[in-house]
Amino acid sequence: MLGREKKAPGSGRMRRATVSADQRALITRAIEGAEEQLLQLRRVQTGPTADVAQQLLRNLRHSAALIENAWKRTAVAAANAGMPLEEVAQWAGMSADALMDMLAAGHEDGG
Repeated sequence: MLGREKKAPGSGRMRRATVSADQRALITRAIEGAEEQLLQLRRVQTGPTADVAQQLLRNLRHSAALIENAWKRTAVAAANAGMPLEEVAQWAGMSADALMDMLAAGHEDGG
């Protein structure tokens, strides 16, 4: 087992899926919602330029919020599964302190 762990890509640790099915479903739904929003942006929109631009920006903002929700849920799930915060932060492209602040803010907000 240790030999396989050393050869495995990534952190060097093999892990079982420790994220609950409910949590995986929430993350999947958030990603699918963002994907649907982004697909809607590809549809032809007509009307005055300002109206089209305003709708496009609203859809992009909503898509960005859905994607942010999905990555935050994924980071929380990884941290709850026992991944070191430094490693999760590296994957998220942020400092461990910023990740801890984000997780704490989400916890305070009921997230």
